[in-house]
Amino acid sequence: MNAIVFKLAIGAIGFFGAVCCDNSETVLGTVLDCWYVEEQGGRMGSFPTAITQKKSLLLLRKNEQIGAPLDFIPPNDVEQGLFFDINDPTGVIRNNNFHKSQKKNEKSACEINLYTPQAAFVDWTVYLTKNEVSPLHFGGVWYTSNIQAANKKFSISSIMKVISPSPGTSDNEGNHEQGAHGTITSVALNVFTRNPNVKTRLSRDVILDCGFTAENSKEFSVEWRYQYKGSGHVVYAYDGVRDRVEIAQEGTQIFFEELHASGNASLLIRDVNIKHVGTYICTVYVPYLHSQQAIELEIIEPPQLSLTPNPVYVFPGREEKLSCDISHYYPLDVTIEWLTKSAAPGSESQYVNESWQTSHRQNSDGTYNVTSHIWIRPEMKDHETVFTCYVSHVSLKTGTKKTSVVKMAGASGPSIEDAIGMFITAFILYGFLKLIYWLLSSAFSSSSARSSDKEEKVKSS
Repeated sequence: MNAIVFKLAIGAIGFFGAVCCDNSETVLGTVLDCWYVEEQGGRMGSFPTAITQKKSLLLLRKNEQIGAPLDFIPPNDVEQGLFFDINDPTGVIRNNNFHKSQKKNEKSACEINLYTPQAAFVDWTVYLTKNEVSPLHFGGVWYTSNIQAANKKFSISSIMKVISPSPGTSDNEGNHEQGAHGTITSVALNVFTRNPNVKTRLSRDVILDCGFTAENSKEFSVEWRYQYKGSGHVVYAYDGVRDRVEIAQEGTQIFFEELHASGNASLLIRDVNIKHVGTYICTVYVPYLHSQQAIELEIIEPPQLSLTPNPVYVFPGREEKLSCDISHYYPLDVTIEWLTKSAAPGSESQYVNESWQTSHRQNSDGTYNVTSHIWIRPEMKDHETVFTCYVSHVSLKTGTKKTSVVKMAGASGPSIEDAIGMFITAFILYGFLKLIYWLLSSAFSSSSARSSDKEEKVKSS
Protein backbone atom coordinates (compact mmCIF):
# COMPACT_ATOMS: atom_id res chain seq x y z
CA MET A 1 0.00 0.00 0.00
CA ASN A 2 3.04 2.27 -0.17
CA ALA A 3 1.88 4.02 -3.34
CA ILE A 4 -1.48 4.91 -1.76
CA VAL A 5 0.08 6.28 1.42
CA PHE A 6 2.54 8.19 -0.73
CA LYS A 7 -0.20 9.83 -2.82
CA LEU A 8 -2.13 10.88 0.27
CA ALA A 9 1.01 12.34 1.82
CA ILE A 10 2.09 14.40 -1.19
CA GLY A 11 0.04 17.43 -0.20
CA ALA A 12 1.53 17.49 3.30
CA ILE A 13 5.19 17.27 2.30
CA GLY A 14 7.17 20.53 2.38
CA PHE A 15 10.25 21.48 0.46
CA PHE A 16 13.82 21.16 1.61
CA GLY A 17 15.11 24.62 0.84
CA ALA A 18 18.35 25.12 -1.06
CA VAL A 19 20.38 21.96 -1.52
CA CYS A 20 23.09 20.87 -3.89
CA CYS A 21 21.91 20.16 -7.42
CA ASP A 22 18.32 21.08 -6.48
CA ASN A 23 16.03 18.80 -8.59
CA SER A 24 18.35 19.18 -11.55
CA GLU A 25 20.20 17.31 -14.24
CA THR A 26 23.94 16.66 -13.87
CA VAL A 27 26.47 14.81 -15.98
CA LEU A 28 25.85 11.71 -13.85
CA GLY A 29 22.04 11.84 -13.98
CA THR A 30 19.01 13.42 -12.28
CA VAL A 31 19.28 14.61 -8.67
CA LEU A 32 16.09 14.78 -6.59
CA ASP A 33 15.27 16.05 -3.11
CA CYS A 34 13.48 13.34 -1.18
CA TRP A 35 12.13 12.37 2.25
CA TYR A 36 13.33 9.28 4.07
CA VAL A 37 10.26 8.09 5.99
CA GLU A 38 10.69 5.63 8.83
CA GLU A 39 7.93 3.90 10.75
CA GLN A 40 8.56 3.18 14.41
CA GLY A 41 6.77 1.01 16.98
CA GLY A 42 3.71 -1.11 16.31
CA ARG A 43 3.54 -4.87 15.95
CA MET A 44 3.46 -6.93 12.80
CA GLY A 45 0.36 -6.01 10.79
CA SER A 46 -0.58 -3.06 13.00
CA PHE A 47 -0.19 0.67 12.49
CA PRO A 48 3.10 2.26 13.61
CA THR A 49 3.13 4.35 16.76
CA ALA A 50 5.32 7.05 15.19
CA ILE A 51 6.54 8.17 11.78
CA THR A 52 9.72 10.19 11.28
CA GLN A 53 10.84 12.12 8.19
CA LYS A 54 14.42 12.99 7.34
CA LYS A 55 15.93 14.81 4.39
CA SER A 56 17.49 12.60 1.79
CA LEU A 57 18.83 12.92 -1.74
CA LEU A 58 18.51 10.62 -4.76
CA LEU A 59 20.86 10.43 -7.71
CA LEU A 60 19.13 8.66 -10.60
CA ARG A 61 22.23 7.62 -12.54
CA LYS A 62 22.57 7.39 -16.27
CA ASN A 63 23.58 3.87 -17.28
CA GLU A 64 26.74 5.08 -18.98
CA GLN A 65 27.78 6.84 -15.74
CA ILE A 66 27.49 3.83 -13.41
CA GLY A 67 30.62 3.66 -11.28
CA ALA A 68 31.80 7.19 -12.09
CA PRO A 69 32.76 9.42 -9.12
CA LEU A 70 30.41 12.18 -8.02
CA ASP A 71 30.74 15.52 -9.78
CA PHE A 72 29.08 17.46 -6.93
CA ILE A 73 29.24 17.73 -3.14
CA PRO A 74 26.18 16.27 -1.35
CA PRO A 75 24.62 18.73 1.13
CA ASN A 76 25.65 18.63 4.78
CA ASP A 77 22.06 18.53 6.07
CA VAL A 78 21.53 15.05 4.55
CA GLU A 79 22.47 12.46 7.14
CA GLN A 80 25.07 9.79 6.45
CA GLY A 81 23.50 6.93 4.53
CA LEU A 82 20.53 9.00 3.25
CA PHE A 83 22.16 9.97 -0.03
CA PHE A 84 21.04 7.22 -2.42
CA ASP A 85 22.97 6.54 -5.62
CA ILE A 86 20.41 4.59 -7.68
CA ASN A 87 21.31 2.41 -10.66
CA ASP A 88 18.47 1.26 -12.91
CA PRO A 89 19.60 -0.89 -15.86
CA THR A 90 16.29 -0.19 -17.65
CA GLY A 91 16.62 3.59 -17.28
CA VAL A 92 12.88 3.89 -16.59
CA ILE A 93 13.37 5.64 -13.25
CA ARG A 94 15.14 8.52 -15.02
CA ASN A 95 12.22 10.46 -16.48
CA ASN A 96 12.43 13.94 -17.98
CA ASN A 97 9.31 15.05 -16.12
CA PHE A 98 11.20 14.95 -12.81
CA HIS A 99 13.09 18.14 -13.58
CA LYS A 100 10.31 19.91 -15.49
CA SER A 101 7.98 22.21 -13.57
CA GLN A 102 5.07 24.38 -14.68
CA LYS A 103 5.33 26.62 -11.60
CA LYS A 104 8.20 28.41 -9.95
CA ASN A 105 9.79 26.47 -7.06
CA GLU A 106 7.58 23.45 -7.78
CA LYS A 107 9.33 20.13 -7.23
CA SER A 108 8.71 16.45 -7.75
CA ALA A 109 7.32 14.67 -4.70
CA CYS A 110 9.59 11.93 -3.42
CA GLU A 111 9.60 9.43 -0.56
CA ILE A 112 11.92 6.52 0.22
CA ASN A 113 11.45 3.76 2.84
CA LEU A 114 12.99 0.52 3.98
CA TYR A 115 11.48 -2.55 2.30
CA THR A 116 11.26 -6.19 3.34
CA PRO A 117 10.98 -8.81 0.56
CA GLN A 118 8.22 -11.31 1.29
CA ALA A 119 5.73 -13.57 -0.42
CA ALA A 120 2.28 -12.20 -1.34
CA PHE A 121 -0.80 -14.07 -0.13
CA VAL A 122 -3.36 -13.83 -2.92
CA ASP A 123 -4.50 -16.67 -5.17
CA TRP A 124 -2.91 -15.34 -8.34
CA THR A 125 0.58 -15.12 -6.79
CA VAL A 126 0.98 -18.51 -5.12
CA TYR A 127 2.96 -19.97 -8.05
CA LEU A 128 5.51 -17.13 -7.85
CA THR A 129 6.86 -18.56 -4.59
CA LYS A 130 5.97 -22.22 -4.91
CA ASN A 131 9.32 -23.29 -3.36
CA GLU A 132 8.22 -21.56 -0.11
CA VAL A 133 11.86 -20.61 0.60
CA SER A 134 13.17 -17.11 -0.04
CA PRO A 135 16.36 -17.28 -2.15
CA LEU A 136 19.55 -15.85 -0.69
CA HIS A 137 19.38 -13.12 -3.33
CA PHE A 138 16.64 -11.45 -1.27
CA GLY A 139 18.83 -11.02 1.79
CA GLY A 140 20.54 -7.75 2.64
CA VAL A 141 19.02 -4.26 2.81
CA TRP A 142 16.22 -3.15 0.49
CA TYR A 143 14.47 0.18 -0.11
CA THR A 144 11.37 1.31 -1.97
CA SER A 145 11.03 4.78 -3.48
CA ASN A 146 7.94 6.61 -4.72
CA ILE A 147 8.39 9.60 -7.01
CA GLN A 148 5.73 11.72 -8.69
CA ALA A 149 6.62 14.49 -11.15
CA ALA A 150 5.49 17.99 -10.23
CA ASN A 151 3.51 18.24 -13.48
CA LYS A 152 1.58 15.04 -12.57
CA LYS A 153 2.59 13.41 -15.86
CA PHE A 154 4.67 10.56 -14.45
CA SER A 155 4.75 8.53 -11.25
CA ILE A 156 6.98 5.57 -10.39
CA SER A 157 7.48 3.18 -7.49
CA SER A 158 10.77 1.29 -7.40
CA ILE A 159 12.16 -1.50 -5.24
CA MET A 160 15.94 -1.59 -4.97
CA LYS A 161 18.66 -3.54 -3.22
CA VAL A 162 21.69 -1.99 -1.56
CA ILE A 163 24.82 -3.18 -3.37
CA SER A 164 27.28 -0.86 -1.59
CA PRO A 165 26.63 1.10 1.61
CA SER A 166 27.85 4.66 2.06
CA PRO A 167 31.51 4.67 3.19
CA GLY A 168 31.03 7.94 5.08
CA THR A 169 34.21 9.58 3.82
CA SER A 170 34.53 13.23 4.80
CA ASP A 171 37.19 15.91 5.17
CA ASN A 172 38.50 17.38 8.41
CA GLU A 173 35.70 19.99 8.48
CA GLY A 174 32.95 17.40 8.26
CA ASN A 175 32.13 18.07 4.60
CA HIS A 176 31.77 15.29 2.05
CA GLU A 177 34.84 14.83 -0.06
CA GLN A 178 34.58 15.29 -3.80
CA GLY A 179 34.04 11.84 -5.29
CA ALA A 180 32.51 10.31 -2.14
CA HIS A 181 29.52 8.13 -2.97
CA GLY A 182 26.30 7.44 -1.14
CA THR A 183 24.29 4.30 -0.54
CA ILE A 184 24.49 2.56 -3.91
CA THR A 185 21.39 0.62 -4.91
CA SER A 186 20.24 -1.37 -7.92
CA VAL A 187 16.59 -1.37 -9.00
CA ALA A 188 14.92 -4.80 -9.12
CA LEU A 189 11.32 -3.71 -9.86
CA ASN A 190 9.72 -0.58 -11.31
CA VAL A 191 5.97 0.02 -11.51
CA PHE A 192 5.01 3.29 -13.20
CA THR A 193 2.23 5.25 -14.85
CA ARG A 194 2.44 8.07 -17.36
CA ASN A 195 -1.01 9.34 -16.44
CA PRO A 196 -1.84 9.21 -12.71
CA ASN A 197 -4.99 11.33 -13.16
CA VAL A 198 -7.36 10.30 -15.95
CA LYS A 199 -10.35 12.42 -16.98
CA THR A 200 -12.91 11.22 -19.50
CA ARG A 201 -16.49 11.73 -20.73
CA LEU A 202 -19.39 9.35 -20.19
CA SER A 203 -19.75 6.28 -22.41
CA ARG A 204 -16.14 6.43 -23.65
CA ASP A 205 -13.54 3.67 -23.61
CA VAL A 206 -10.57 4.57 -21.41
CA ILE A 207 -7.11 3.07 -20.80
CA LEU A 208 -5.54 3.30 -17.34
CA ASP A 209 -1.79 3.38 -17.99
CA CYS A 210 0.46 1.06 -15.97
CA GLY A 211 3.81 -0.49 -16.85
CA PHE A 212 6.61 -2.38 -15.12
CA THR A 213 10.18 -3.59 -15.48
CA ALA A 214 11.57 -6.51 -13.48
CA GLU A 215 15.24 -7.45 -13.23
CA ASN A 216 16.12 -11.15 -13.50
CA SER A 217 12.51 -12.28 -13.37
CA LYS A 218 10.17 -13.38 -16.14
CA GLU A 219 7.52 -14.58 -13.70
CA PHE A 220 4.92 -12.06 -12.62
CA SER A 221 1.27 -11.50 -11.74
CA VAL A 222 -0.89 -8.39 -12.17
CA GLU A 223 -3.78 -7.13 -10.08
CA TRP A 224 -6.10 -4.16 -10.60
CA ARG A 225 -8.12 -3.11 -7.55
CA TYR A 226 -10.87 -0.48 -7.42
CA GLN A 227 -11.36 1.74 -4.35
CA TYR A 228 -13.93 4.43 -3.65
CA LYS A 229 -15.00 6.00 -0.36
CA GLY A 230 -13.48 3.29 1.82
CA SER A 231 -14.71 0.24 -0.06
CA GLY A 232 -13.20 -1.67 -2.94
CA HIS A 233 -12.85 -4.89 -4.88
CA VAL A 234 -10.56 -6.59 -7.40
CA VAL A 235 -11.41 -5.62 -10.98
CA TYR A 236 -8.86 -7.77 -12.79
CA ALA A 237 -6.36 -10.42 -11.69
CA TYR A 238 -3.93 -12.27 -13.95
CA ASP A 239 -1.59 -15.12 -13.01
CA GLY A 240 1.33 -14.71 -15.41
CA VAL A 241 3.02 -17.95 -14.33
CA ARG A 242 0.06 -20.06 -15.44
CA ASP A 243 -1.13 -17.55 -18.08
CA ARG A 244 -4.51 -17.55 -16.41
CA VAL A 245 -7.09 -14.80 -15.79
CA GLU A 246 -8.42 -15.25 -12.26
CA ILE A 247 -10.83 -12.29 -12.13
CA ALA A 248 -12.12 -10.10 -14.96
CA GLN A 249 -14.92 -7.63 -14.34
CA GLU A 250 -17.27 -7.22 -17.29
CA GLY A 251 -16.06 -4.55 -19.71
CA THR A 252 -12.38 -4.76 -18.67
CA GLN A 253 -9.38 -6.01 -20.62
CA ILE A 254 -5.57 -6.10 -20.51
CA PHE A 255 -3.25 -6.56 -23.48
CA PHE A 256 -1.54 -9.94 -23.03
CA GLU A 257 0.90 -9.70 -25.92
CA GLU A 258 2.23 -6.29 -24.79
CA LEU A 259 2.12 -7.39 -21.16
CA HIS A 260 4.56 -10.23 -21.75
CA ALA A 261 6.64 -8.45 -24.38
CA SER A 262 7.15 -5.03 -22.80
CA GLY A 263 5.54 -5.01 -19.35
CA ASN A 264 2.44 -3.06 -20.42
CA ALA A 265 -0.04 -3.84 -17.63
CA SER A 266 -2.56 -1.14 -18.64
CA LEU A 267 -6.27 -1.76 -18.08
CA LEU A 268 -8.95 -1.02 -20.69
CA ILE A 269 -12.40 -0.11 -19.38
CA ARG A 270 -15.18 0.05 -21.96
CA ASP A 271 -18.21 2.35 -21.89
CA VAL A 272 -17.36 4.12 -18.63
CA ASN A 273 -20.13 5.51 -16.44
CA ILE A 274 -20.45 7.13 -13.02
CA LYS A 275 -19.95 3.84 -11.16
CA HIS A 276 -16.40 3.67 -12.56
CA VAL A 277 -15.28 6.89 -10.81
CA GLY A 278 -12.63 6.22 -8.15
CA THR A 279 -9.06 5.03 -7.56
CA TYR A 280 -7.60 2.10 -9.47
CA ILE A 281 -4.51 0.42 -7.98
CA CYS A 282 -2.22 -1.42 -10.37
CA THR A 283 -0.08 -3.95 -8.44
CA VAL A 284 2.67 -6.00 -10.07
CA TYR A 285 4.01 -9.06 -8.23
CA VAL A 286 7.29 -10.83 -8.92
CA PRO A 287 8.84 -13.45 -6.61
CA TYR A 288 9.02 -11.91 -3.09
CA LEU A 289 8.60 -8.36 -4.39
CA HIS A 290 5.62 -6.26 -5.32
CA SER A 291 4.93 -2.60 -6.03
CA GLN A 292 1.99 -0.53 -7.22
CA GLN A 293 0.62 2.66 -8.72
CA ALA A 294 -2.67 4.42 -7.94
CA ILE A 295 -4.55 6.02 -10.85
CA GLU A 296 -7.49 8.36 -10.30
CA LEU A 297 -10.37 8.06 -12.79
CA GLU A 298 -12.68 11.05 -13.04
CA ILE A 299 -15.71 11.58 -15.27
CA ILE A 300 -16.26 15.13 -16.48
CA GLU A 301 -19.51 16.08 -18.23
CA PRO A 302 -20.02 19.75 -19.18
CA PRO A 303 -23.40 21.36 -18.42
CA GLN A 304 -26.00 22.06 -21.08
CA LEU A 305 -27.78 25.42 -20.80
CA SER A 306 -31.16 26.82 -21.84
CA LEU A 307 -32.59 30.23 -20.92
CA THR A 308 -36.30 31.02 -21.15
CA PRO A 309 -38.06 33.11 -22.25
CA ASN A 310 -35.74 34.31 -24.97
CA PRO A 311 -36.35 37.07 -25.89
CA VAL A 312 -38.42 38.50 -23.02
CA TYR A 313 -41.57 40.25 -24.34
CA VAL A 314 -43.04 42.27 -21.49
CA PHE A 315 -45.22 45.32 -20.76
CA PRO A 316 -43.71 48.17 -18.70
CA GLY A 317 -43.90 47.49 -14.94
CA ARG A 318 -45.01 43.90 -15.40
CA GLU A 319 -43.07 41.18 -13.52
CA GLU A 320 -41.47 38.41 -15.54
CA LYS A 321 -39.47 35.30 -14.54
CA LEU A 322 -36.29 34.22 -16.35
CA SER A 323 -35.27 30.59 -15.88
CA CYS A 324 -31.83 29.12 -16.60
CA ASP A 325 -31.88 25.32 -16.85
CA ILE A 326 -28.47 23.67 -16.34
CA SER A 327 -28.53 19.97 -17.14
CA HIS A 328 -26.49 16.77 -17.55
CA TYR A 329 -23.30 17.88 -15.76
CA TYR A 330 -20.88 15.90 -13.57
CA PRO A 331 -19.47 16.19 -10.97
CA LEU A 332 -22.04 17.93 -8.78
CA ASP A 333 -20.43 21.29 -7.98
CA VAL A 334 -21.58 24.09 -10.28
CA THR A 335 -21.61 27.89 -9.88
CA ILE A 336 -24.40 30.02 -11.41
CA GLU A 337 -24.24 33.81 -11.77
CA TRP A 338 -26.67 36.30 -13.32
CA LEU A 339 -25.53 39.49 -15.03
CA THR A 340 -27.39 42.37 -16.66
CA LYS A 341 -26.26 45.00 -19.13
CA SER A 342 -28.22 48.03 -20.27
CA ALA A 343 -28.48 48.95 -23.95
CA ALA A 344 -27.33 52.50 -23.11
CA PRO A 345 -23.97 53.40 -24.71
CA GLY A 346 -20.97 52.83 -22.42
CA SER A 347 -22.87 50.69 -19.92
CA GLU A 348 -21.13 47.76 -18.21
CA SER A 349 -22.34 44.39 -17.02
CA GLN A 350 -23.52 44.21 -13.41
CA TYR A 351 -24.29 41.23 -11.20
CA VAL A 352 -27.91 40.51 -10.34
CA ASN A 353 -28.07 40.44 -6.55
CA GLU A 354 -31.07 38.18 -6.03
CA SER A 355 -31.60 34.81 -7.64
CA TRP A 356 -33.24 31.53 -6.66
CA GLN A 357 -32.07 27.98 -7.26
CA THR A 358 -33.72 24.57 -7.09
CA SER A 359 -32.09 21.56 -5.45
CA HIS A 360 -29.91 19.34 -7.63
CA ARG A 361 -31.76 16.59 -9.45
CA GLN A 362 -29.95 13.41 -10.54
CA ASN A 363 -30.57 11.79 -13.91
CA SER A 364 -30.60 8.06 -14.59
CA ASP A 365 -27.03 8.25 -15.97
CA GLY A 366 -25.76 9.83 -12.74
CA THR A 367 -25.43 13.39 -14.09
CA TYR A 368 -27.20 16.32 -12.45
CA ASN A 369 -29.70 19.08 -13.30
CA VAL A 370 -30.47 22.35 -11.54
CA THR A 371 -32.56 25.43 -12.36
CA SER A 372 -31.82 29.01 -11.40
CA HIS A 373 -34.23 31.90 -11.95
CA ILE A 374 -34.62 35.61 -11.38
CA TRP A 375 -37.61 37.96 -11.36
CA ILE A 376 -37.44 41.21 -13.34
CA ARG A 377 -39.82 44.21 -13.56
CA PRO A 378 -38.49 46.26 -16.47
CA GLU A 379 -39.59 49.75 -17.47
CA MET A 380 -39.60 51.35 -20.91
CA LYS A 381 -35.97 52.51 -20.44
CA ASP A 382 -34.94 48.83 -20.07
CA HIS A 383 -35.78 48.01 -23.68
CA GLU A 384 -32.96 45.88 -25.24
CA THR A 385 -31.40 45.20 -21.82
CA VAL A 386 -29.46 41.91 -21.88
CA PHE A 387 -29.65 39.33 -19.08
CA THR A 388 -26.95 36.63 -18.94
CA CYS A 389 -26.88 33.30 -17.10
CA TYR A 390 -23.19 32.40 -16.58
CA VAL A 391 -22.19 28.89 -15.40
CA SER A 392 -18.80 27.72 -14.08
CA HIS A 393 -17.95 24.02 -13.84
CA VAL A 394 -14.77 21.94 -13.53
CA SER A 395 -15.33 20.65 -17.09
CA LEU A 396 -15.16 24.19 -18.52
CA LYS A 397 -11.99 26.28 -18.78
CA THR A 398 -13.79 29.61 -19.18
CA GLY A 399 -17.39 28.80 -18.26
CA THR A 400 -20.44 28.94 -20.51
CA LYS A 401 -23.40 31.30 -20.82
CA LYS A 402 -26.81 32.03 -22.35
CA THR A 403 -28.33 35.47 -22.89
CA SER A 404 -31.87 36.85 -23.26
CA VAL A 405 -32.90 40.34 -24.46
CA VAL A 406 -35.79 42.41 -23.04
CA LYS A 407 -38.33 43.60 -25.64
CA MET A 408 -40.68 46.23 -24.19
CA ALA A 409 -44.16 46.41 -25.71
CA GLY A 410 -44.63 49.73 -27.56
CA ALA A 411 -40.99 50.69 -27.40
CA SER A 412 -40.56 50.56 -31.18
CA GLY A 413 -42.43 50.00 -34.42
CA PRO A 414 -43.32 46.57 -35.74
CA SER A 415 -40.37 44.27 -35.99
CA ILE A 416 -39.57 42.31 -39.11
CA GLU A 417 -41.20 39.30 -37.48
CA ASP A 418 -44.36 41.36 -36.92
CA ALA A 419 -44.28 42.59 -40.52
CA ILE A 420 -43.95 39.08 -41.86
CA GLY A 421 -46.79 37.96 -39.63
CA MET A 422 -49.07 40.76 -40.86
CA PHE A 423 -48.17 39.96 -44.48
CA ILE A 424 -49.02 36.31 -44.01
CA THR A 425 -52.31 37.23 -42.30
CA ALA A 426 -53.25 39.62 -45.10
CA PHE A 427 -52.36 37.04 -47.73
CA ILE A 428 -54.54 34.41 -46.03
CA LEU A 429 -57.43 36.90 -45.69
CA TYR A 430 -57.11 37.87 -49.34
CA GLY A 431 -57.20 34.21 -50.37
CA PHE A 432 -60.25 33.62 -48.16
CA LEU A 433 -62.15 36.55 -49.74
CA LYS A 434 -61.23 35.33 -53.24
CA LEU A 435 -62.62 31.91 -52.36
CA ILE A 436 -65.91 33.41 -51.12
CA TYR A 437 -66.15 35.50 -54.29
CA TRP A 438 -65.56 32.46 -56.51
CA LEU A 439 -68.15 30.39 -54.64
CA LEU A 440 -70.78 33.15 -54.87
CA SER A 441 -69.99 33.73 -58.54
CA SER A 442 -70.31 30.05 -59.30
CA ALA A 443 -73.64 29.81 -57.48
CA PHE A 444 -75.04 32.88 -59.34
CA SER A 445 -73.95 31.53 -62.73
CA SER A 446 -75.64 28.17 -62.06
CA SER A 447 -78.89 29.87 -61.03
CA SER A 448 -78.89 32.03 -64.17
CA ALA A 449 -78.33 29.00 -66.37
CA ARG A 450 -81.29 27.16 -64.84
CA SER A 451 -83.58 30.17 -65.38
CA SER A 452 -82.63 30.36 -69.06
CA ASP A 453 -83.40 26.67 -69.58
CA LYS A 454 -86.88 27.13 -68.11
CA GLU A 455 -87.66 30.06 -70.44
CA GLU A 456 -86.61 28.06 -73.50
CA LYS A 457 -88.90 25.22 -72.52
CA VAL A 458 -91.92 27.56 -72.11
CA LYS A 459 -91.40 29.12 -75.55
CA SER A 460 -91.06 25.80 -77.29
CA SER A 461 -94.32 24.52 -75.76
